[in-house]
Amino acid sequence: MKIQTRVLSLVLGLVGLACPLAVFPQGTLQPPAEQSASSFSDSELKSFAVAVLEVQRINDTFVPKLESAKSPEEQQKLRKTASQEMVRAVEKEGMSVDKYKEIMSQTEANPAVAERVKEHMRSTDKVNPDK
Repeated sequence: MKIQTRVLSLVLGLVGLACPLAVFPQGTLQPPAEQSASSFSDSELKSFAVAVLEVQRINDTFVPKLESAKSPEEQQKLRKTASQEMVRAVEKEGMSVDKYKEIMSQTEANPAVAERVKEHMRSTDKVNPDK
C-alpha cells in the first residue's frame, strides 16, 4: 500500500503538481540570483497558494482510491484522472501549469518565496476552513 502511495506521489510529482508539506524548507538554500522574493506578485502567490491547497486535497482524495485499486489498469486510470483534476485546479486559479511549476521551484529554493506562499496558504485556510 505504501508503495502505491509513493507511486501516485511520484507520478503527480512528475506532472509537477504534487506539493508535499515539506516543500517549504526551513533550510539554508540560497535563492537563485535571477529570482527574488519580489519576482512574483502577491496575486500570483495567492493564486498559487489556493492551487496548492486544492492539489493537496485532490491528492489526498486519490491516494486511498489508488491503494484500493484492483488492477494496474484501474491505477493508471486513477492517476490520469487525478492529474487532470490537478491541472484543472491550477488553471481554475488563472495559472498555467508552467507558472505553477516555476513558483513551486522557487518555494523549494527561496525561503522568502516559501514564507510568502505559506502566509497566503494560512489566510486561505482561515477563509475556507472546509477545504
